[in-house]
Amino acid sequence: MESRLSLASLPKDVLVFLNGPAAYGLKKGEPALFDAQTLRLLEFPTFFIRRHYVESGRRASPHTWRDAAFAMASWIEFLADLGIPDLHIAGRPELVAYREMYETGVSPLTKRPYAAGTIANRMSVIAAFYERSFEWGWHSDASIRQLSTWSPFRPPLDRSALSHLGRVDRPRYWTDLAPKRRPHKSTIRPFMAAEIPAFLQALGPRATEQVSDPRPCRDRLIGDFGLFVGLRNDEIHQLTHYQIESMRPDRAAPAAEQPLSIIGKGRKRRMVAVPNWLVLDALTYITTERAAALLARENCAAEPPNLFLSGLEANAPGRPISHRRFQQVIEEACLRTNLILKENVTDPGTGQIFVRERASHCVHDLRHTYAVLTYWFEKRNGNPEPWKKIQAQLGHAQLTTTINTYLSFVEIFGQHGHFFDARRLLGIEP
Repeated sequence: MESRLSLASLPKDVLVFLNGPAAYGLKKGEPALFDAQTLRLLEFPTFFIRRHYVESGRRASPHTWRDAAFAMASWIEFLADLGIPDLHIAGRPELVAYREMYETGVSPLTKRPYAAGTIANRMSVIAAFYERSFEWGWHSDASIRQLSTWSPFRPPLDRSALSHLGRVDRPRYWTDLAPKRRPHKSTIRPFMAAEIPAFLQALGPRATEQVSDPRPCRDRLIGDFGLFVGLRNDEIHQLTHYQIESMRPDRAAPAAEQPLSIIGKGRKRRMVAVPNWLVLDALTYITTERAAALLARENCAAEPPNLFLSGLEANAPGRPISHRRFQQVIEEACLRTNLILKENVTDPGTGQIFVRERASHCVHDLRHTYAVLTYWFEKRNGNPEPWKKIQAQLGHAQLTTTINTYLSFVEIFGQHGHFFDARRLLGIEP
C-alpha cells in the first residue's frame, strides 16, 4: 500500500493521559488511552501497556510507558485515517505504510528526520502489541503472521535471570519491518578539559561560594552530581533531601567520599561515592535556597521529597522540577559559553530548511566526562585497573561494557588532551 499520509495530517483521535482518572486504578505515570470524541477508554491498548510495560520489571521507566502509549496512539490514528477502525483488521501493508510515513517525516520536536532508532522503537511497540494479542487470544495465528515475519528468540541460559530456577524467559519476537538502528559516529561526547571551567561558571556558583557570587546555586549542584559522581539524568532527578541530610561529611577531608544508595537503570540499586565537598554543597543548598523556595509556595501542601525544587525566580517556587528542565539547565549553560553545534533542520509544516544552533552537550555527557576524567585520575595515581572503579560508579553490569564504551576515546585523546585535576579546579588540595 502506498502511503498518502503524513504525521502532520493525522487527526488527534486519541487522548493519552499519563496520570489517568483514579477510577481506572492507574499508577502514577501510567498511561491510559481514550477516544477523543467519546472519552471512552481504549481497553485493549491500555491493557497491553499495563501488562507489557508497567508491570514488567524490565520496562519500569515511566518514560518507556509514555513512549509506548504515544506509539500506540499514533498507530490507532493512522489506521483511523485509512478508514480502518479496528486494530484487528490491520495487516502487513498498513504496517509498511506506517513505517514509510515515519521514514519520510520530520519530527516536530527536533525539526529533523526521524532517527532510525526512533522508528524502530515505534515499530517494536506495535509488533509487541500484536505478539501479546496472539498470546492473549485477541488475534489468530494467521492474522499475526501476515503482519510480519516473526522469528522466535530465546536468550542463552547464562543470560537468563531465571535459569537457576530451571526456568527461561519466554521467547521474544522481532519484526523484520523495524529499520536497523544506525550507530552514532561517536558513542560518547565528553567535555574537553578546556571547556569545563567556563561551563561550570555559567551554571552558577557552588553553594559555599554564594557570598561572593549571589546567583542561585541549584543548577551548579545539578551539574556537579553529573560531572563529579557520574549520575544519569533520572538518577539526579530522583535524589531526595532525606538522602543528603542523613550523610555526615567530614569538612576536614573535602576530597574524601561518602556512600550514597541510588536506583539506577533497570530499577537496580547501587552504591555511588560522593565527595564530601559536594555533600556539603548539597546540605547548604537544602538549608538556604531550597528552604527559601519552600517558604514562597502558595499552598500548604506537604513538602516534596525531591532534592531539587523550582527556585524563587519560577512562577511556582518550591515544586519538583522535571527531567526536561534538567536537560535545559545544561543546554542553556552550553549556549552561554558558546558550546554550540550548527545544523540544518526542516520546518515540518512548510518544508523550508534553515540553520539552527543547539547545545553541543547534554546531561548525559557529564556522565561520560566523569568516566574519562576518572580513568586518567586513577591512572596517574597508580591504579592498574581504573575501569573497575568506573564500572562500579556508573552501574554497568559487565566490565566489558565500560571498557568498550570508553577505551577508544581515552586512547585517542590521551591524558594530555583531556585530563585535569577536579580538586584543583574546585580549590581543593589533593
